[in-house]
Amino acid sequence: MASSGEATASQRRKSGRAVKVPDKFQPEVESSKNAGAGGKRKRSGDDMEGVENEEEQEEEEEESDEEDDEESEEEEAPVKKKSKPKAAVTKSAPVAKKAKVNGSAPQPKAHSMRLPSRAKKPTGKVVFKDNDAEGLYAEIFTSDKSSKDVATQWLGEYDADNTAAMADLVNCVLKCAGCDIKVTEDDINDPDNSPNRLNEIQDEHKEKNVADYPLISKAKSSHAFKVCLTDFFESLMGLMHSTTVLYEDIALIENIHLWITSMSSSFLRPFRHTATVIALACATGLCEVAKSQVQNTADMLTLMEKEEKLGSKANKGRLATYQKNIDKGKQHRETSEGTIKDFFDTVFVHRYRDVDPKIRTDCVEALGQWILILPTTFYEGTFLRYLGWLLSDQNGPTRHEVIKQLERIMKYGELGGIRNFIDRFRPRIVEMATKDAETTVRASAVDLLDMIREKGMLEPDDIDIIGKLIFDSDIRVRKSVVNFFAANIEDLYESKIEDLGGEEALDEAFTLDDENKENPCSGWIKLKALAEVLLNYDDGDAVDEGSSQDDDLVISDGTINAAGFESRYSLAAEVLYDKVAELQDWEMLTGYLLFDHSNKQKAGSVSVAVRSAFKLEEKEEVALLEILHAVVKTHLARLGEDHHQKKKGGKSASRVDEDSTARKLAAVLPRLLKLFGSKPKTSTAVLRLEHVLNLGIFQELRQDSTAYATLLHEIKSQFKSHADAHVLREASVALLHAQAFEELGETTEDQMQSLWVDTIDDLRKRFPKSTEISVRGDTKVELVLQLTTTVTRLNRLAGISNPVELFEKAPKKTAKGDRSSTMPVIDMLLELVGRGFLDTPDPDIDDEEDKLVISAIQTSLFYFMWKGRALKEAVENAEEVSDVDVDEIKERTETFSDKLISTLSSRAGLDPCRLQATGSILDLYTIFRSILTSKKAEAALAENDFSHLLTLVRHIAPEVQEEITSIFATAEKHYANKAHKTLEPPADNDDPEDIDSDPEDDDEGLTDAERQVDGLKAELQLCDLSSKLVLAIYARVIDAEGALEGKLKHRMIRNKRRLGANVAQILAVLEEPNPKKGKRGKTSGGKKPKESEARAKMKSLEIVVDDDEDEDEEEEVDEEERRRQELIDEEGPPSADEADEEIVEEEDEEILGD
Repeated sequence: MASSGEATASQRRKSGRAVKVPDKFQPEVESSKNAGAGGKRKRSGDDMEGVENEEEQEEEEEESDEEDDEESEEEEAPVKKKSKPKAAVTKSAPVAKKAKVNGSAPQPKAHSMRLPSRAKKPTGKVVFKDNDAEGLYAEIFTSDKSSKDVATQWLGEYDADNTAAMADLVNCVLKCAGCDIKVTEDDINDPDNSPNRLNEIQDEHKEKNVADYPLISKAKSSHAFKVCLTDFFESLMGLMHSTTVLYEDIALIENIHLWITSMSSSFLRPFRHTATVIALACATGLCEVAKSQVQNTADMLTLMEKEEKLGSKANKGRLATYQKNIDKGKQHRETSEGTIKDFFDTVFVHRYRDVDPKIRTDCVEALGQWILILPTTFYEGTFLRYLGWLLSDQNGPTRHEVIKQLERIMKYGELGGIRNFIDRFRPRIVEMATKDAETTVRASAVDLLDMIREKGMLEPDDIDIIGKLIFDSDIRVRKSVVNFFAANIEDLYESKIEDLGGEEALDEAFTLDDENKENPCSGWIKLKALAEVLLNYDDGDAVDEGSSQDDDLVISDGTINAAGFESRYSLAAEVLYDKVAELQDWEMLTGYLLFDHSNKQKAGSVSVAVRSAFKLEEKEEVALLEILHAVVKTHLARLGEDHHQKKKGGKSASRVDEDSTARKLAAVLPRLLKLFGSKPKTSTAVLRLEHVLNLGIFQELRQDSTAYATLLHEIKSQFKSHADAHVLREASVALLHAQAFEELGETTEDQMQSLWVDTIDDLRKRFPKSTEISVRGDTKVELVLQLTTTVTRLNRLAGISNPVELFEKAPKKTAKGDRSSTMPVIDMLLELVGRGFLDTPDPDIDDEEDKLVISAIQTSLFYFMWKGRALKEAVENAEEVSDVDVDEIKERTETFSDKLISTLSSRAGLDPCRLQATGSILDLYTIFRSILTSKKAEAALAENDFSHLLTLVRHIAPEVQEEITSIFATAEKHYANKAHKTLEPPADNDDPEDIDSDPEDDDEGLTDAERQVDGLKAELQLCDLSSKLVLAIYARVIDAEGALEGKLKHRMIRNKRRLGANVAQILAVLEEPNPKKGKRGKTSGGKKPKESEARAKMKSLEIVVDDDEDEDEEEEVDEEERRRQELIDEEGPPSADEADEEIVEEEDEEILGD
């Protein structure tokens, strides 16, 4: 017998299996904690099943020996490390090892520490310190005992005094609900009166007005509290099963059910929530019990069948024992499942639709656990339908919990049980993925649908609907749909491969050098499939609509792109980068785009069928060019991250790769521009690539200057050859990017000067001498279009470099017959601004005329911004500014202002020209007020005579202020109509408003998307106008003097809280008290006489400057004002964002989207 046991033990040692020590081998050890924490009940159950499986072949003594060997095996590994000769292992070795396990030797010390590490897990469950806690509540939450130990202790108390123990349990539940009122043993002995007693407790507790209770506490320990509470009741149910109390003392479970279910229907939320959580935990524990009963019964049936197969040799006594155990197990299972049904019918059925969303969420979580624990009972339509109904719950976290539980069921459950459920509720899940208000719910719904797709239970139409979410505005949704979308690409790719004859045929077709990225390869077919799927899901909107957006006006008013200038394809490619391997090789994608499909020689042996499989259409080229931009940007960003992480002196490998990528990209960009530069859409996509190019490599490597010059030349060519606003914008940003590198300044400056000269000459040639150009309608439409394109180019250039000298410079005398204008450029632009005066509307020409006027206004405003900056620098440096120059500036300023006022006065409503003129006149007055905003300027004004220069600073006339107020009211009303918001009615003491137009809500016939766009456009208009007004008010160029002082500010903040968060954030600045108010015009005790003199000079010109008492105090300028004045206050050219913000209003759209 011993040898048999040794042989078996030896075999099991080779398997590496470790088994814990059964209780019967260490009866003297106090292992209650260890048993509770380590799950001894389950382990012993498993061991007993193993014994039953071996009964047919071995005697009981052999079973004991094998268990001995299994125990000794637990310590064999550490013993082998210390024992030298293998022969030292004798028959007595297992005995010695057993002694070590029992703690008699130093070796098991490490082993004994490993077991308590599990037992001490409940020590982290101490929720809070409560000196007043007592009884069962204190044992569960303030002691270091495990839940199973506490349950064992309470069950022992119940055996001793069941009434007192039950009262302790009910009082614990009340305490968990935040109630200190207790029940007595008399209450427990009168179960029929328990509902009345609970009503009394509820009424008494309600009078205390206690709103908080542990389960919803915001303390960090609230989650641990719930875990401890549920663990205790789950452990209690398991212990009642293992000790057969659940079946022999039915009164116990009935009493628990009675008190808990009565509390679960309480009108008090703390009682109802706490009791529901406990009831669900009891049901969960009973599900575990029923699961073990099902398994044990199945094991018994298996043993019984094996025994019956022996026929006449079968042991009748053993068969009788098996049958007895099976019958007993069925009885116990009926009891446990009946109790589960009672909890379900009395608690879950009522609480899953509770008014409290937290209770509903707990019910969902519990039902998901029951389905997985006990699928034989709960994994059917009768119970799954509750999850389906809760998919439409009003609470986002509850819907999210339903999706999470369905994901778990899809992952771990049987497929057949949920198929009918998916067929019924699939439309609702798809709707949640596409339209749910909660982003987390949408992302989780997409993950669930991906699992449904893998199981083949998703319809083709649903696949397309979910695939379109790759263009969603929320990055979390886009990331969640990546696997789903990538699977669609893979399916299309595989179908293409099959059509071409399979992988082997494709490998034979691509026999060219794989190292050359411009040679055809199978990856091109995958990229072709990617472009096809993107275009199919995009419906061509991003490509086709772009063709109509050919100027700044349409961009400003028509396109709301919350992601800035990133296209939808770029955003999709960013999240697909890690999932689609072909996107990680940007050189292969570039080679694919540069491939000449008409060159048969270059195609080599590739067949016509294969070439047609990867031949690109025009729309696919646009999509892949946008994808290339995203891929290169992501690739460089990853290299930059690696470089920062591995920065240890010298050039890291990632830095070398980064430089290599930049050089290769700089070399390929001119080729891409030559190939795709003829069409605005493709040219725009290629120009975006320059924005991510690190031009610093040309500073380090002088020999690459030719490549840099070639690149700049191609960018200049695109700028000159296109009239499309998108191309001009991207080209100007590329030129600004190039200007940021001083070492390359000479080459960049040459190209910039060439562009300036060519564009100004073009304007002079097109500017008619004989015609009054400031009069609207006297010019042919063709000439108006040409002038618009030329002025737009000037606008772009003025946004990235100083145009003052070129704009003021008079041309040289021209030869006879030359019809070019001899006016300075700024005067020509001001003449064009005059065309904004609208006398008689003419629908045939008004749109084109307005585009020309808006471009002229924006370009002229840039001139005054650069001029104001130069004047401010002159004042701060105490440089002399001649009166002649001041008079010239003043004259042009007045001309510009008059023409802007005539433009906005001649129009009604929210005409684009009117809005542009209104914002520009506010900016114009603010620009010259900014001359006085720095301490340097104040000191210089005190020491020098700049009185003539200060005449440039003026206040907007009262009649203009009234008209601007009317425009603001119109914009406010328009946005309120579009957003369906209610405005505050005027107060009795408010002035009557003269709103030019009262726009009605004309949303009929529009789609939801179109209504949303209209609402965003209206909000953008209001935000843009409000921000300019706030700046002007802070600059004290409006609403600061006369009878109208403060009225505009009062009018603007009237509806501040009714117009949404964006408008409220802008107007909130007006409500902030000025920290320097009340100090105006005062000196600070004679400490700073120079500043006092400066203020006296400015007061004489009706200019008020705030006093600064602290010399080190920084100027408190509004954030919006600081952003607006950077063109004037900072050294160097304006940044790309600032330039685009003034040239095109869509930068404001970006702010709105953020």
